Amino acid sequence: MPNNHDVSRLRVLVGYLGERHQSNWWPSSFLDRTSEAFLTPVFGHAVANARVVGVTEAARRVHDEAIGVGQAFHLFRLPETLEQELHRTLAASKDAAAVESADAALEELRTLSSGKVAAKPGPVHVGPLDMLADARWIPAVAGHYHVAFTAGVPSFPYFAG
Repeated sequence: MPNNHDVSRLRVLVGYLGERHQSNWWPSSFLDRTSEAFLTPVFGHAVANARVVGVTEAARRVHDEAIGVGQAFHLFRLPETLEQELHRTLAASKDAAAVESADAALEELRTLSSGKVAAKPGPVHVGPLDMLADARWIPAVAGHYHVAFTAGVPSFPYFAG
């Protein structure tokens, strides 16, 4: 069973690093420090959650466009039961959207990573869908994103089959 905190954190790190002011893989800036100013009047105390939900949706759209929607899952589109668990984890977190800097995010991503992959642009098949049932997919996906952000090549790890 995957650790929901690790999956949530991985989403935040990849979401942040893919935003407009970092690697520009998706055209959002929900995790940028300035976003709080325009989101707080609308979301109040739930602003951290709103930032994470916003970047998740921005990243999901780009991943879906690159990979396709159907029989594949990726970090930003997981099976419904896992998505519900992640939503509960996010709701209970007080600092879900906290990212210190791009360098700190890359370092944290490296620590989550298996470190055993090469940078590959575009959609990258990581493994079968049943791999999502345990935690072994987290370091694999973190590794793909880490080398992709380091190399400056958009990469979209996914599970299918």
